[in-house]
Amino acid sequence: MIWIHRSISNKTDHYKFWNERVIETGLKTQRGNLTILGVYAPKEGRDELNEEFYETLLQKILDKVNKNNYTMLVGDMNARVGNNRVVNTVGTNAEATLNSNGRKLIDLRTFINLKIRNTFFKYKEIHKFIWEARGHK
Repeated sequence: MIWIHRSISNKTDHYKFWNERVIETGLKTQRGNLTILGVYAPKEGRDELNEEFYETLLQKILDKVNKNNYTMLVGDMNARVGNNRVVNTVGTNAEATLNSNGRKLIDLRTFINLKIRNTFFKYKEIHKFIWEARGHK
């Protein structure tokens, strides 16, 4: 889901429902056009679905997005990218864990100029997670 505040709803250029996992919205801004891709990736451990999602579907959609637009990939990637710095991609302020979805997201960076922004800013430890199973670390 992508929520657009009513104060900028008149700037909406287009929207497109790609499938149940990806929606696209285009906005006209003062600096140019902005494409927002709202994404919900498969859960970690569903290897076949994740391969198809990251390496096929998401890459095909990103290939079709206008390269002259600013592009934001937002949503739940179900990825943990770790805190090992990857120049201009991953910062050092994330949790230590790297999972296979995180590796796929970092690898996607080889095809697009992707920056995983929330890893560049310091957060309290409690704000680095959105969900944690009880009884698991």
